[in-house]
Amino acid sequence: MIEVKVPLKLTLFGEHAVVYERPAIAYTISEFLTLRFKESDKFYIKSDNLQIKGVRVNIDEFKIENENIKRVLSYIIEGINYFEAKKPVEIEIESPVEPSVGLGTSAGVVVGTVAGYSSYLGIELSKEEIAKISHSIELKVQGLGSRMDTYTETFGGFIYIEKDKFEKLSSNLSFSAGYFRRVTTTAEMLKRVKQIKEKKRELFDSILDTIAEITIEAKKALQDNDEDSIGELMYINHGLLFSLGITVPQIDEFISTTRMANVKGCKISGGGAGGAVVCTKDERAELLLTAMGGKVINATPSFLGVQVIRRT
Repeated sequence: MIEVKVPLKLTLFGEHAVVYERPAIAYTISEFLTLRFKESDKFYIKSDNLQIKGVRVNIDEFKIENENIKRVLSYIIEGINYFEAKKPVEIEIESPVEPSVGLGTSAGVVVGTVAGYSSYLGIELSKEEIAKISHSIELKVQGLGSRMDTYTETFGGFIYIEKDKFEKLSSNLSFSAGYFRRVTTTAEMLKRVKQIKEKKRELFDSILDTIAEITIEAKKALQDNDEDSIGELMYINHGLLFSLGITVPQIDEFISTTRMANVKGCKISGGGAGGAVVCTKDERAELLLTAMGGKVINATPSFLGVQVIRRT
């Protein structure tokens, strides 16, 4: 049996802007998606705890209709098809969080499938190859997106992404984080942001250029372990994401409350429309998150990236 552990991630700066070739910073947390690949006479995919809400069943065709299910299955199927081997396998998925909350579960499924199924076939891939293949599959399924999630979860740690380059950063900072229930998917939010770009191109570019400046400044602050500067930049970045229409009232209220509680910094993280939030390390932020209906996660940085384990 092949077991793969993929760290989930938080975006610190530059979400959405990174899709349009501006820089971004993300890091992997101490929450892991686990995929197991077992020998089988047929292809099976199962999960006892990957929660999928909003299922609709077409009784006439005995077909389950749910966009999250379709997307997760598409990532796995495309990952298997990439290798053209067609060796049957049973894939079991365990997730500590709900899908589509801005923590990179979709990327985790892709990275885990590529790393695990290739190992199951006896193919040794470097992390660079895993990341490249995973991103190509993500683009094929999603149609639009950056390399950030797949590269961050493959390599682990703090990652600075800019166009075709990525750089591992060193920092001793940690963060508090969690998530609220999401109202739509990352793919849908990407489409909404693209519509703003098409209607208000100059203003759109100006906002993204400012986010890029924030991200570049945050890179230095992160490496200098300057929590005060990181916090200030987080609040500013959140305001700009609000102007792009990707936040929701529940998230904005949480961010405003953390600011009033003197938490150094806090922002939405990931695709938006609810989902993940990340703050400078502060117990008050975690207490507020729980009190306002969110779920706290283990946001302690992890540094190993995707891990493939062969078990007997």
